[in-house]
Amino acid sequence: MSRYRFRLESVLRVRRVQEDRARAQLARARLEELEARRATEVRRGRLRRNMDVGMPSGDPDNWKAHRDRSDRLAAAVTASQAAELHAAELSTRRLEDWERAAADLRALERLDERHRDEWRAEQLRDEQRVLDEISTRKRT
Repeated sequence: MSRYRFRLESVLRVRRVQEDRARAQLARARLEELEARRATEVRRGRLRRNMDVGMPSGDPDNWKAHRDRSDRLAAAVTASQAAELHAAELSTRRLEDWERAAADLRALERLDERHRDEWRAEQLRDEQRVLDEISTRKRT
């Protein structure tokens, strides 16, 4: 009996590596998206706490310092939201990359399975042919 060998085995190996890498990049992108979301929430919390304190009374320097701090915190929230949006877009692209790599891999795996089935059928036909020859020889 001959041993099964898929002619595109090297391509299949490459596709598996590509799919693994795409999955890892997707996981990394989703983690970065989660971290960006958390950073935004932390910065929003700081801004809320700063606003809850209220405006200082009296000294104009205190009032200006509070306003400047509020402005910086609001700018940090805005920057964090932009980073969060960028991370979400990257996650979407990485998901599309992984889906494409997984589809390419599945197509080759189906082709391999179809070839393997054909090989098995051929092996069974060969085995049956041998058995038929043996039974024919015994009768004669």
